[in-house]
Parts: sequence; structure tokens; C-alpha cells
Amino acid sequence: MAAASTESKLKQISNELEARLANDSGVPRNIRKGANDAVALLMDKQKETDLKVSSAISILADLSNDSNIPMDSWSVIMQILSELEMVLKSLN
Repeated sequence: MAAASTESKLKQISNELEARLANDSGVPRNIRKGANDAVALLMDKQKETDLKVSSAISILADLSNDSNIPMDSWSVIMQILSELEMVLKSLN
């Protein structure tokens, strides 16, 4: 995957995280905070792409194990994790 297309995919994933989790008041606060942390990592221009993606995957994987997560939020996280895994795989 070309660098420009990788960055655009990360932007798309970040927008989805913001729209479906970070800005949804129906999602528990800790899940929203984790989503915001993942977005901040993905948009950080100073870090290497593989490090950003791996760190975001780690945050979201931890969130997916939260016992208080609503099922629809869990589904969103799993979908985004899948997308991030594909991005990470394309980098290697």
C-alpha cells in the first residue's frame, strides 16, 4: 500500500472511530476516551505508521475486552480492528 493511500485509510478509520464511538454519548466514557486516544495516535505525523497502527490496535483490543461495552460498540471496535490489521499487514 502506498504511503498516501495508507494515510488516507488511517484518516478514514479515524473518522469512523470519531463518528461511531468517540462522539457518541451513548458509549461509556472509558470507551470514548480510548477511541479518542486511538484517533490521536493514528493522526500523529511524528510516529512511524506501523507503530501508530500497532498502538491503536492494542488500545482497541483492550477496549473490546471491557465487560461494560455495549454490543454495538463492540461490533464497531471489532470492525475497526479488522481494518487496522489489514493496514498493518499491507505495511509488512
